[in-house]
Amino acid sequence: MSAENATVSSSWFGIPGTIDVFGIPVELLTILLTIVIIVAGFVIAHSVRIVTTRYLGSHLPPDTRKTIGRISYYVIIAIALFSALGVSGIDLSGVFLAGGIAGIVIGFATQSLFSNLISGIFLQVDKPMKIGDPVLITGKLPDVAGIVVEITTLSSRLRMFDGTYVRLPNSDVFLSEIRNFSGAAARRVEISVRIAYREDTTKVVEMIRKSLRETPLVLIEPEPDIYVDSLGDSAVNINVWCWVPFSVWFNMRKQLVEQVKKELDANRIEIPLPQRIVYLADRSHSRKGGSSLGVSSGEIHEGLNIDEYMHQND
Repeated sequence: MSAENATVSSSWFGIPGTIDVFGIPVELLTILLTIVIIVAGFVIAHSVRIVTTRYLGSHLPPDTRKTIGRISYYVIIAIALFSALGVSGIDLSGVFLAGGIAGIVIGFATQSLFSNLISGIFLQVDKPMKIGDPVLITGKLPDVAGIVVEITTLSSRLRMFDGTYVRLPNSDVFLSEIRNFSGAAARRVEISVRIAYREDTTKVVEMIRKSLRETPLVLIEPEPDIYVDSLGDSAVNINVWCWVPFSVWFNMRKQLVEQVKKELDANRIEIPLPQRIVYLADRSHSRKGGSSLGVSSGEIHEGLNIDEYMHQND
């Protein structure tokens, strides 16, 4: 009688209460609960990927959204599988040990990969540059200047100003200094002008200022700044600074350089060439010595430049 009751208690309506799995008796309820957890994990992972891709990551590029959704999907599935294995009563100590060792090895092997992935996400969140921006990247990388073409999960691509393309790892880009030239509506044009010492600097400054004031695309505010910057070896250096709309900066810079040159020519303002005064010693005396350099102080023709010296010898 007791054996019959045991048989009945171990079955539900003729369905056995336990099933042998590889020779190990496993309760049917445990198997059903394991299946439910796995199915629920797949459903939740699929839903989270849809929500992340379509809504939470709507401000991110398509590649980044897909990557974030894919990572979320696999993380949830992994959690569901480990939860199901834990419910089933299987000893997971060996699995966790092997997984820990494999995780350490994979972590070292893919360190740069994950670094680029995280940096790519931070670039999308921080937005120091976007597609179509002209930028200069300096610091960690050699100087790279160009137009941003694409920002993917692992790298950024730029079209340099000479027409070539360059691919940069996101980790290096994120740690570098990014100078974005499209961040403001206006950009300053800087031109350096050299005039002879005999010219009137006040007249030249006012002449250039008047020319800029009559140029339509030169902004009134901020006001152009023209000033004497330094006194060079053979010329007075004048800086010309003015602001123009960013969209026409390159064309305006070319135009203004030519415009300032024509204005100086029209007013007969001299742009001097570099000048040097060369002192020559008498070769016949220099051979006799007199100094550690073979030229004595008395053998120098002072005050003569090369043209005067050659004319004197003639």
